[in-house]
Amino acid sequence: MIVHNVTNPNIKIIFQDIDGCLNPVDGEAFGVTEDWKPSDNQISMLDAINSALNQSSVEHFVINTGRPWGLVRHLAKHFTSPKARYFLVEHACALYDRQHDAYLDCAQIAAANGLNDLVTRYQNLEHIQILFDWYRDHGMALLEAHYQTPLPPVNKEANLSFRIPKGVDGEALLRHIKTIARAQLAPEHIHPLLFLRSDNYIDILPGIHKLDGIHLLTAHLQLDLDQALAVGDYLNDITVFEAFHRVLCPANAHPQIQALTRAKGDFGEVSEQVYGLATLNLLRGIPAIHKS
Repeated sequence: MIVHNVTNPNIKIIFQDIDGCLNPVDGEAFGVTEDWKPSDNQISMLDAINSALNQSSVEHFVINTGRPWGLVRHLAKHFTSPKARYFLVEHACALYDRQHDAYLDCAQIAAANGLNDLVTRYQNLEHIQILFDWYRDHGMALLEAHYQTPLPPVNKEANLSFRIPKGVDGEALLRHIKTIARAQLAPEHIHPLLFLRSDNYIDILPGIHKLDGIHLLTAHLQLDLDQALAVGDYLNDITVFEAFHRVLCPANAHPQIQALTRAKGDFGEVSEQVYGLATLNLLRGIPAIHKS
């Protein structure tokens, strides 16, 4: 059953997670290398969502993901709709504008819209550069010696991520990297950082998270927050699902995300559908564009 308050015609912008939320119904995972391209099965789902997006009255469809642009661009080719112009990547630490083929200055956008807290947080990117240097010079070797497996960083611009190896407890790995970073880096460089994990990655962010991207882009596009809907499925979406009032998650979402969604009452929807079908049904439930 579709909740009216989730799919009402006032929804103008959707913030959409990728992994766990755009997969085909069998859950086929998206690749994690920059030369990866979607399978026919995945393309079928992406094309269906793109078609439903074009038919709906939604004005903006924003990918809001922890992935860097290099791991998004091949998937993004199947969102041909002009509504899919903006991509919040690296957990909203970076904003890519496909129309201009460029990253936008998030601190500048925040300042132009009077979002002073966001200005400060986006200026924290300098601390991530210090973290990058420390991880390459010291932290990575310590972790690799302990776990006896390679732990190279993902190629990112604005946050440090590395894959959780098979058989390794992700929560324990998160605690480990946090402990050694706090022991070896100055407090002023550690204090702004957020240490998180997704289903497959450890992510260390410069005090920025996906909810910041929602506030930044809605302000930039001059949209009210009650015109926005966020779609997510995993623990790295907790900040959004705790604080944002209009959310949707697929049936395969983590139990904690499902609980946070249900806590929103009529403004939260745990879809009966899994993966990309949840978004597809959402878009089909939003009124179509009125054509003269």
